[in-house]
Amino acid sequence: MFWLMPLIKGVGQGVLISLLSFGPAFFTLIYSGITGGKKHGMRVALGIFLSELTMAFVCFMGLSRIFTYPEFQLGFSFVAAVSIIFIGVKGFSKKYTDFLESIQVHATGKESFLKGFLLNLANPFVLFLWVGLLAAVSVSYEQEDVNYKVSILINLIAILLTLFAMDLGKVFLSDFLGRKLSNKVYFYVNKYFGLIMLLLGAYFFYHFIILLLKYFHIGNF
Repeated sequence: MFWLMPLIKGVGQGVLISLLSFGPAFFTLIYSGITGGKKHGMRVALGIFLSELTMAFVCFMGLSRIFTYPEFQLGFSFVAAVSIIFIGVKGFSKKYTDFLESIQVHATGKESFLKGFLLNLANPFVLFLWVGLLAAVSVSYEQEDVNYKVSILINLIAILLTLFAMDLGKVFLSDFLGRKLSNKVYFYVNKYFGLIMLLLGAYFFYHFIILLLKYFHIGNF
């Protein structure tokens, strides 16, 4: 039963990561559950799960060195920052009448899925999280062990499934709260969501500026 310990470790690590994750995807998930209901939120959660799975697969296959290239980090950080700032401005600046019209139009399953997938992927720290996570998981097992790679794989799968389960829990809780809110409260939730996205986008843009200064060796960087 060599698989039991990696499974337990993965579940524990997944719970911890989920409780400490407050990126764009987290706020999108909560917002989707509150305003769009369970189905919308679950599709967003599935998109987030598959983006996490993609990152984990890339790292497990040894392709994570791509993320260390300065050009990749610069381009990715810039696109992520601009995209998230755009979403934030759009949400925060929306007028009440426009908001009432928008909530009558429900997102399709494909749109909900892509929102979760792309927003989670747009977070530069998700990339670095999985690089660091794979390194931490790898050193916790003996390389000489015949089940070394299988243990790592089980650990990673347990983390992914736990994250997905925790996200579904957030969706159900958000949907429960959303059914008790009025349109006016929805409107202010939308404003709050936009503000959070603006702040996150600004932080990512700051990160991009730091990378840019380091790349061109400007100042003390």
